Amino acid sequence: TGYASLEIAIDAMKYGASDFISKPFKIKQIELILNKITREKSILEENKRISDELHLHRMIDNLVGQLEDKTQEVASLQDISSRITSLKGIRDLVRAIEDVTTEIVSDAEVKFYPLNRQTWKLIDPENETQLDFDSSLLKGKIVREEVEDILDYVDYRCMLPLMIEGQLFGALDILSQSILTEDAEGKIMYLLQRTAERMENVALYEGLYENILSTLNSMAKIIDARDPYTSQHSSRVTDLSSQIGRAINLADDEIDVLCISASLHDIGKVGIPDHVLLKPGRLNSEEYTVIKQHPDIGANIIQPILPMQKEAEIIRHHHEKYDGSGYPAGLKGPRIPLLSRIITLADAYDAMTSDRPYRKGLPPEKALDEIRKCRGTQFDPDLVDIFIELIAERQEDQKVS
Repeated sequence: TGYASLEIAIDAMKYGASDFISKPFKIKQIELILNKITREKSILEENKRISDELHLHRMIDNLVGQLEDKTQEVASLQDISSRITSLKGIRDLVRAIEDVTTEIVSDAEVKFYPLNRQTWKLIDPENETQLDFDSSLLKGKIVREEVEDILDYVDYRCMLPLMIEGQLFGALDILSQSILTEDAEGKIMYLLQRTAERMENVALYEGLYENILSTLNSMAKIIDARDPYTSQHSSRVTDLSSQIGRAINLADDEIDVLCISASLHDIGKVGIPDHVLLKPGRLNSEEYTVIKQHPDIGANIIQPILPMQKEAEIIRHHHEKYDGSGYPAGLKGPRIPLLSRIITLADAYDAMTSDRPYRKGLPPEKALDEIRKCRGTQFDPDLVDIFIELIAERQEDQKVS
C-alpha cells in the first residue's frame, strides 16, 4: 500500500494478512517476507502435527489403561471361577463364597444363609436360628437397606440371592460401612452365578456317581452270593483297609477312594467261570492262570467310568507283590500304588482268617505270623508294622469289651 499507517497495518492483520509492505518496496524485501511466512507456516504445521500426535498418544494411553483395567477384571473373574470350579463339596463352596467376598469387600461382615424350604426362612448355620427375609429375594432380586446401630452410625446391608434352577438356595449377607461399588457387586454376582453352576454340577455328579457305585456294589454282592465262603469278604477287606488308611493319616478323599476300591477289588471275578471260582479244592496251574485274570477284568469294568480312573488302577494292582513277583504287571515296591498295597495286606489277612472249602481259617495270631514272614516280599514292610499294631489294638479292645 502507498498509504502506510499503523491503523491500516492493524486492520490488515485483523483480516488475515501475514505481513505489511509499504511503497516503495524492493523485490528482495518481498522475498524475505515470503521466506519468513513459509517458515512460520512450517512451524505451525509441525506444531499441529505434534499436537495431533500428543492427542493420539493420550488416546492410546487411555485405551491402554482401559485395557489393563479390563485385563485385571478378567483375571480377577478367572481367579474366582478357578477357585470355585476346583471345589466339590457344598460346604466348601459356601465357605469359598464368604472368603472371596471378604477379599472383594475388605471392610465388610459377610455371612451366607441357606434357605430352609420347609419353613421358608434363612438359617444362621452358627446358632441354627431362623431369619425372616425380603420376599423379593425369592425372585432373584438384590435387597439393599441402610442399618442404624445404637450409636446412630449408618451401615449398608446388601443381600444377594444364590439361585439354582430359578429357585432360591440361600442369600449372601454383606454388611459394610459404605455402599457396594458397581464393580464389587458385579464380581460378587459373578461369584454366586459360578457357585450355583458348580453346585448343580456337584449334585448331578454325586447323583450319577452314587447310581454307578450302587450298581457296582450290587455286582460285588452277586459275586459274594456266588461263593458262600467269601460272603462278606469285600466288606471286611474294606473295613480293614480303611483302618490302615486312617492309621497312616491318609486324607479323607484318599480314604474314600480306598474304600470304594476295596469294596470292588474282586469285581473282576464276575468274569471267572464257576468251575474255577467255585472249585472246592486247590486250583491247578491252568485254573490259577484263569483266576489271575480277575484284577484286569475288574479294572476293565471300572475303567470306562471317568470318575473312577484311580479306583480302576488300584483294583488292577491289588495282587502285585512287594518283591515284584505278583500279577498282572509284576510291579515292585513303591511302583505299586499305595492303596493297592493296603488292599493286598487286608485281602490276604481276611483270606487267611476265613474258612475255605479245603481248610479252616487261621487264628489271627498265626495269620499275623504268616504276614511277618512275607514282610518285604509279598507285603510293604512299613504297612506290615502298622497293620500288626492295628490288629493288636483291636484284640486288646475286644478283650476290654
